[in-house]
Amino acid sequence: MSAQESLLQAASKNAELLRGLNETEYASSALEQSQAYLNDLDREIKACNTEVQRLELKTITEFKDHKKYAESSTRRFMHRAVGKKQQFAEKASKEEREYVEALAAENQAKSRREEWMKNRDEARKHHATLEDNDRIHKSLQAELDALYNSIFAGPSPEFPGEDQKEFAMREAKDAFNTAKQRHEAELQAVKCLQDAERFMTQALQSLDNARSASRMDMFGGGTLSDMMERDALSKAQNATDKVKMLVQQAQRLSPDIQGVGNIDISHGHVMSDIMFDNIFSDMAQHDRIKDSQAQAQREAQTLRGAFLKAQERSKQLQQEAMVALTRLETSRRELQQIRQDTFERFAQPPPTYDQAVQHN
Repeated sequence: MSAQESLLQAASKNAELLRGLNETEYASSALEQSQAYLNDLDREIKACNTEVQRLELKTITEFKDHKKYAESSTRRFMHRAVGKKQQFAEKASKEEREYVEALAAENQAKSRREEWMKNRDEARKHHATLEDNDRIHKSLQAELDALYNSIFAGPSPEFPGEDQKEFAMREAKDAFNTAKQRHEAELQAVKCLQDAERFMTQALQSLDNARSASRMDMFGGGTLSDMMERDALSKAQNATDKVKMLVQQAQRLSPDIQGVGNIDISHGHVMSDIMFDNIFSDMAQHDRIKDSQAQAQREAQTLRGAFLKAQERSKQLQQEAMVALTRLETSRRELQQIRQDTFERFAQPPPTYDQAVQHN
């Protein structure tokens, strides 16, 4: 088959394949970033599973210790018999507190794991869509390569300008893939910081609740206010742990993101609270909660700044990706045009002898 016949036969197929490739161009670079994100989530979930298993064992141990005192009539009778009723009550209270704290820590770890697993489920759905588009893109590209190789393989001096346009298109494609990948990473980092801000708000609210309960405790709130304070502090710790994990995830996606500092959540001391519970120890704990609040407020401002900057970078990178896409589309059109011109030029039937004679 002559070059003229090959070009004429391939013209419509060429246009169809280029349209499909343009629609799925982003998939390959986005898929690579998506896989890296999924790998990070898998590592976080694996670490959470290990932590949950450790805390489950601790909860079982603490529950057994608590049960010894909560359900042991013999122990209660023996302590009462030797005049140590108060010591028994203190010991029973200590074991109960330690069990409640262990159970709370276990639930917090499970909550963190649930959050990571939810993120992974969403990421897997997005990844599956990218995989479908990438498969389509590769299939179309293979067809197009086969088509062009059959016509334009190697240097094509018989098709003036085609080699130069093809090289320009490859450069534009590489630039677009890089820009798109950077934008996808920054976009995912923005989402991580957005989630981190949500948990930071929860932490601030829990610290405010802890401060209120601590104030009640200073004025004779008793065990109830003490338990309310510990519960609020436990929730604040859980929320700040999630903030830290999400910010670290965002930093892995975008190294330009500023991290947040540690927020020291003071939970008090079980033994000192039992043995030396007085207005002075309550005031000291109240001051520690205020310090934790101040730290959290400062880091919330840092987090807000990091989020706004990441948003701005994402917009800038999106614009760069759009410019790169425009350049890619332009180079594709130019390559397509020169090939289309080649198709049209070679598809014209050669002049007949009479036409050639008349022309001369």
